[in-house]
Amino acid sequence: MTSPTTESNTCMPLTRTPDQQLPAGHSTGDQDAVVLNERDRALHEAAHGLFSSKGLDVPLADIAKAAGVGVATLYRRYRDKDLLILEVYREHLAYGKQLSVEANGFEDAWEGLVFFLTRTTEQFLADRGMRELILGGYVGGAGWARGSSHQELHEALDTLQKQVAHHLEFLVARAKEQNVVRADFQPTDALLMSAMAQAAAPVKASGWPVSGQRALQLLLEGIRPAK
Repeated sequence: MTSPTTESNTCMPLTRTPDQQLPAGHSTGDQDAVVLNERDRALHEAAHGLFSSKGLDVPLADIAKAAGVGVATLYRRYRDKDLLILEVYREHLAYGKQLSVEANGFEDAWEGLVFFLTRTTEQFLADRGMRELILGGYVGGAGWARGSSHQELHEALDTLQKQVAHHLEFLVARAKEQNVVRADFQPTDALLMSAMAQAAAPVKASGWPVSGQRALQLLLEGIRPAK
């Protein structure tokens, strides 16, 4: 999670000012790259701060203002909103894949499943933008850029779902061998359960962590084998 950014009505300079001295051994190109990297970092932090608290419908103008850049600068860097969302959440999406890998490290397959579902649900419930992104990908409604086919965003989400499902196949197979889940439980059901737990978040912000966790608990009890 990124820390809240301070809004500013001024734009970051596109070129070096006379008082910006180059470090020894660095060229003008190096300095320009540093300025661009700093601008990207500011944009990512501002965008994630707003996406996580207010959702993915936040206007680009609000993001530019929070980052201290002009809207034109934002559009020069990202041709549409979908690409900005993808860049901001690329590492967060990779974290979901990593959790599926770590879950396979548990000798007890049930503990691995609980670990994966708990961690992913916590991640999604703590970040409204991530929740909307994953749910949008699951139901085929992802896409926030006007006049776009949303192809790159859909491809990234589809790839993530396939990678996570691949790792969960081994975990679910072991869970069935250990007789800790019902026989008809499938790897994609784990993704569905996570999405269902996210959807349990109510309108009132004060109650959503508890309700999401409660929903996950009920779902976990539902995949246990019949006694």
